[in-house]
Amino acid sequence: MADSETPPFTAIFWDIENVHDEPSTHERMTEAINERSRVVRSYAFADWDTRRKAAENLHQLGYDLIHVPDAKDNAADYKMASYILEHMVRYPETQKYVMVSGDGDFKLLAGALRERGYDLWVISNPIITASELTDIATEYSDIFSFRASTLPCSTPEDCEKMMGSVDEMREIAAIRLQEAVSAIQESGNKPGVGHVKHVMQALNPTFNERIMGFRNWNEFLDWAEYEEYVKREGELPATTLIIPENMTSERMKMTEEVKGAFKTLCRVVERRIDEGVQPTLKKLKTQLDKVDLDYNALGYPTLADFILAAEKRGYVRVVEEEGEDPIIVPDVTVDRLRAWFEENVTIYFGESAKVPKKDFLEKIARLLWENRTTLKKLETFLGDEKIGKVYQGILKSSELLFLPPFQMCMAHVFLGQGKSCEEVVELVNVELEPLGIVLSCSS
Repeated sequence: MADSETPPFTAIFWDIENVHDEPSTHERMTEAINERSRVVRSYAFADWDTRRKAAENLHQLGYDLIHVPDAKDNAADYKMASYILEHMVRYPETQKYVMVSGDGDFKLLAGALRERGYDLWVISNPIITASELTDIATEYSDIFSFRASTLPCSTPEDCEKMMGSVDEMREIAAIRLQEAVSAIQESGNKPGVGHVKHVMQALNPTFNERIMGFRNWNEFLDWAEYEEYVKREGELPATTLIIPENMTSERMKMTEEVKGAFKTLCRVVERRIDEGVQPTLKKLKTQLDKVDLDYNALGYPTLADFILAAEKRGYVRVVEEEGEDPIIVPDVTVDRLRAWFEENVTIYFGESAKVPKKDFLEKIARLLWENRTTLKKLETFLGDEKIGKVYQGILKSSELLFLPPFQMCMAHVFLGQGKSCEEVVELVNVELEPLGIVLSCSS
């Protein structure tokens, strides 16, 4: 291999609390970095007491785990920044830095790396990433692009459907452009021109301005601005995009129709899960036909395209089953789960219970989709007298008055699935270990 083709010496710095997904995504991301680099050091920063399973997974992948107790805001950021600065001094042979974070607190450090001639690869969730980071980076990747994201067609006929005319494709792309701008604004970040493209591609992986007759991204933006879908503000490189206030009712209607279609899909999936049915693409197509959901009219040629778009937006998750068709399950967002807890925390968890922190809300969300459980089903389990009797027996045998909400949800979901007391105790004890609590069943 010629010197010019030799992979660069690379260091990875990962702010887990800012950017993370499921273990298989982490594995694919790490493999992608290693395939293109000679990794000299790889660090992951978090409060590992609340992320025991993630710690085991990342340790197996070769990361040095830097424990940062969650005592104050941005503690992991400060620690990660100090490690990067120290690495620059101790390992001058490093040519490339991979920063797995979208936190704007790193923009000055990112700029310093670039000024010193280092390549910088930023990996994050683009919607909640500071625009400055994506502008500074020499390369940018969406963390969710490392998910397995292929689905078969629901029927052979579905695969044969094609996109509409160029004018139709342009209108749909413009509506999705507005969606990307709005998503960035709602996250509290500035929709810079380059950043919006990253979000646009993250939400719509098949987006390609060239198939619509545009030579590049800027030409697409020129057309979208001329047609009054968006408007540029400010001078380069600080130009941002905004949505004009005089949006036509027809365009607003299409935006709402797309959102409504995703919500309908979510309701259908939740209903099938509650009925004990594992929703595959074929089963979902039948149900969506019954409610007259026309995903083709919304710009999705196949049901697989529509499902994957819904996953990108946090409505559903595609779960691969070994040797079987993928299953579509509800994906309860942290915001939705937080709203549910704010309404129900005292009802199901006691007068002194509080809404869990974000880390635990994420763990509860994962618990639900991994175990094919909806919020409605969780409510059923929490209110079930038979399950409650077994749960109270575990508390009494363990000499406890209560469990934290996450572990309490675990116990009720597993009991609701029909697991024995011994099985439930074994599973929940893994999560209780950092608290020094050990559950037991009555003898």
